[in-house]
Amino acid sequence: MVIAAIIAYPFAMNFAHRAATLVVRYVSHEAIIATFTGLVVVISVWEGGILGLAVTLTVGLVGGLLSRAFKIHAGVLFMGYYVAVLSVPAILAL
Repeated sequence: MVIAAIIAYPFAMNFAHRAATLVVRYVSHEAIIATFTGLVVVISVWEGGILGLAVTLTVGLVGGLLSRAFKIHAGVLFMGYYVAVLSVPAILAL
């Protein structure tokens, strides 16, 4: 892995700006969003099946509602998700 990092780092540093420019210039915003959405769906179905997809959609919709309706910042939502992974199982174990 270290050898791969040593080989990949110079390529990433030399060609990152050029690659990002090509993506911004030639790939539509909708295609990037659709790719990310497809990746989230595939990972959630792979990890949790249909229930995993339902949980992912519920968390996303509730997060979007909190962000839009109550103006809660995405960083605060992320901290809440991060803490929930640790605190909810501990609370349920009580």
